[in-house]
Amino acid sequence: MLTPEEALQQILTHTPILLPETVPLEQAEGRVLAEELFAQSELPPFDNSAMDGFAVRSADVADAGPDRPVKLKMLDVVRAGSLPRLALQPGQAIKIMTGAPIPKGADAVVMKEFTSSTEDDWITIFRAPKKNENIRPKGEDIRVGQSLALSGLRVRPYDVALLAAQGFKMLSVVRKPKVAVLATGDELVSLTEPLAPGKIRNSNGPAIAAFLSRWKVPCRDLGIAGDDPARLEEMLRDAFAFADVLLVSGGVSVGDFDYTKAVLEKSGVREIFWKAAIKPGKPIFYGLKADEGGGKKIVFGLPGNPVSALVCLEEFVRPALEKLQGFTPKHPSYHLQGKAVNAYPKPKDRQQYLFCNARGSENDWELEIIRPQGSAMLGMACQANALAVARIGIDQVCPGDRLPFRWIK
Repeated sequence: MLTPEEALQQILTHTPILLPETVPLEQAEGRVLAEELFAQSELPPFDNSAMDGFAVRSADVADAGPDRPVKLKMLDVVRAGSLPRLALQPGQAIKIMTGAPIPKGADAVVMKEFTSSTEDDWITIFRAPKKNENIRPKGEDIRVGQSLALSGLRVRPYDVALLAAQGFKMLSVVRKPKVAVLATGDELVSLTEPLAPGKIRNSNGPAIAAFLSRWKVPCRDLGIAGDDPARLEEMLRDAFAFADVLLVSGGVSVGDFDYTKAVLEKSGVREIFWKAAIKPGKPIFYGLKADEGGGKKIVFGLPGNPVSALVCLEEFVRPALEKLQGFTPKHPSYHLQGKAVNAYPKPKDRQQYLFCNARGSENDWELEIIRPQGSAMLGMACQANALAVARIGIDQVCPGDRLPFRWIK
């Protein structure tokens, strides 16, 4: 069996980045840019005022101060979005609004707070501005031809604002993966069916869809195949017709009616690995299927037990979905450290994910390991607020042992 680190490395090595698509600028937030973009115009596109106030010739008011006010004749008013009609002459001022173009002849703007005006259009200046003060020069922020955004950038609202200011209406971004989800098992019934004796409801489908929704990845739930190889093969054909990613839960272990792995191989899926040294989630399967265009579709066979399936979904499927979209994959971070307050036995040859209740404060967390734990115990998992990791090589977690953990969100 592969270690969890080896399994993740195999997944990231074989998972491709999807081809780009063009989307409207306002829909590009959170997507990965597929090409470098360059400035088509300067920002700001003209010299403009950074303040509401008065455009002046700095030489005219060089001696202005609280005790030495300077009076200037107000010549005109320039609003944002309009053009100055007159050029400034010595002894004159032009009232100007934030963002309005600087009139010819002006080389400074005095803030409104340092002036007073009278009804006869004379302006009194109480502060001497420096040359170019409160003027935003043309091209101060962006020059024509400057790189605005590199390929691989995850687009943020700030980037949207900059690109909108440059007139970009559409962006080329890495396409989102299309995911198909299906469950196997004769014991499963959908949420809309009555629960007959011997049956259980399909919790994996809705739970996987919920995670994918949180990660902003669209999915189509194909329902339940049962333990019917022919039905499963038919559903796989339907899934491969549209999906980039197929998530099959159940049937990947070694039971008499576990057909998933064999049917995947019959359907043209090449196994990359089967089984990882983890608990829960040991039977996880990862494979690839070539498509007609020469690309690759990725397939995960997830364990049928719901706790196992969801642990594998976060540990292995999420990084693959991130890689497909051009993101730098972020394996779930176990950057916190906590001290176990109770003992728990574990298989020495597997890494175990332990559902815990963490309490305490930063740098002094305590981890109460919930007992018992099981790969089908959803109630147990929902009681936990943290997931800790007990590494390969130990067969017992003892009180006082320090374990890496992360919050369950």
